[in-house]
Amino acid sequence: MPMPPTPSPAPGTSAGGRRELNRRATHEAISSAALRLAREYGPGGFTVEALADEAGVSRRTFFNYFPSIEAAVTQPVEDFLDRAFARLYGRPADEPIMDAVLAALAGDVGQEELALLCEVYSMGTDDEQLERMQLWIWNKAQQKLEEGLRTRLPGDSSGLLIDALAGSLIACAKAATRQASLATPPGQAPDPAAFHDLLLASLGLLRAGFNTNGSASHRKDT
Repeated sequence: MPMPPTPSPAPGTSAGGRRELNRRATHEAISSAALRLAREYGPGGFTVEALADEAGVSRRTFFNYFPSIEAAVTQPVEDFLDRAFARLYGRPADEPIMDAVLAALAGDVGQEELALLCEVYSMGTDDEQLERMQLWIWNKAQQKLEEGLRTRLPGDSSGLLIDALAGSLIACAKAATRQASLATPPGQAPDPAAFHDLLLASLGLLRAGFNTNGSASHRKDT
């Protein structure tokens, strides 16, 4: 199978720049191939050799980019989190942290990446290895968030505050992802707009201290 097309470098691009473009193209091709095969056969239903062939790379090249099939399948989750963090850290330094989080996620968030996040989560509910990989990604995301919060919050912020806040933010994102997945009928793609609403609502609950007084939607029927 031929290699996937490589983006054409802009005029004057250095050799190092071309190598980076090629690296990114190969990385994306492998992740995209992993998702295609996971959709067709399930995340545990194909081999590294089949994935490498689908992506148009060698087995050795695959392992130069990913440690496992699960890492390739879950790459969209890590990409989403990295972009979300970048938007958060670009907010004004004096903005209250929860306002900054909500503003970062309320803006221009791609519908396709939101749908992918839910889809990959759904795959993990039926595959133990993929579920473990997702747990690793969320834990890694929490570590990245803790590092970012240390630079954003006042210098005298305690480690407990930073750890608790980072853990709470990640938990809200996971809860929204799970609810969106549960609300999606089998065989259908997740609704990215509905997931986005759930994500903002979950973070809104955190900002409000999970105070649901006066909200009938959060009460049990009596």
